[in-house]
Amino acid sequence: MNNRVTILCSGFGLGFYVPGLLLERKLHALGLQAEIEVFETLMPDAKKEQTDNSRKAYQQSFAVALTSQKIPSDIRSSLDEAAVEQLLQQWQQEERQRFIVLSGHWVHVMDKYRAMAGFPVEAELLYIDAELSPSWKNLRRLNPGYAEGCREVHMYDLLNRSIQYRIDAGAGEPLPASARNGRLVVHGGGWGIGTFREKFAALEAAGYELDIAAYSTEEIGPAIQGRRYYMNDPQWRTWKRDVSGKYTFPPFAEVTGKETHHFPPCNEYAHGMFGVIRQASAVISKPGGGALIDSLASGTPLVLLDPFGPHEKINSDLWVELGYGIRYGKWAESGFDRALLRGIADHLKSAKDKYQDYAASYAEQLSAAEGRS
Repeated sequence: MNNRVTILCSGFGLGFYVPGLLLERKLHALGLQAEIEVFETLMPDAKKEQTDNSRKAYQQSFAVALTSQKIPSDIRSSLDEAAVEQLLQQWQQEERQRFIVLSGHWVHVMDKYRAMAGFPVEAELLYIDAELSPSWKNLRRLNPGYAEGCREVHMYDLLNRSIQYRIDAGAGEPLPASARNGRLVVHGGGWGIGTFREKFAALEAAGYELDIAAYSTEEIGPAIQGRRYYMNDPQWRTWKRDVSGKYTFPPFAEVTGKETHHFPPCNEYAHGMFGVIRQASAVISKPGGGALIDSLASGTPLVLLDPFGPHEKINSDLWVELGYGIRYGKWAESGFDRALLRGIADHLKSAKDKYQDYAASYAEQLSAAEGRS
């Protein structure tokens, strides 16, 4: 069997894109040939523009974002069938047989590929959240038996309230609480949604200095002592490759005011916001799957804001139960106690190596399968 691994990502949220890049690079480091594909490349330009418009609407209103999750949808209506056919023919010519699927949107495409390939196709469905996210729920509504013939892999075991796998961010060992800078990172995930913008004043009144994720230059206000803003290049899109044909982490920089900014390429995850997170005392964020991955990889506590839908509520519950995070309201009741954050950070520091690295586990499976063949 062809051991080239294709990792199927989505740019609807960085939590379904960045983990794919991390897996691709870790598999390369383990000696495997791997590359990612991004779902949005199969959408016509008008649908991509619609995605951008939705992002802006969700940033302006968390209520609109939450309502959007409740509206049933069929992603197949957003596909460019000619682009799909071209990709499937390329896969068939290259005899692609092994896939890791991070978004339910891709399963519709995989079903077509299985029907036309003419050889065995193996797919692992990797669930980044503790519960099914909207792409998987919409898929299940349309096809209750969507996982038939695939291997389902859950990052988190809800029955036993535990972590099954981690995704290695490659940034070295987590720093102890004593070596961190005392600052707080405040963000709204890849799309900049949630209630995080409402928390700046209270956190600064409690004596914290903030590292804030901005999603447009309009969000950067007058200079405030101790406040720093960071931003991904607003022109960058998950579905665009660089000049060498590679998908990249978002170009990233600290930003000030409304001046023109330069966003250097981000070749390593640690050179983006993750590099800021691993030095901080905590991250204030909604409980997205990407936030959980970052928390475990960096050893940084999560202060959990309102979730973006039921799947993030379950993420939040799990992180609190494991002792890796605390809900914002409870932390506020403590007077924003620094000792609570230090205790969580120390607990997290010893946690990372307790859990299997997914990429290493996948590579071991391939090696074992080759040994049996």
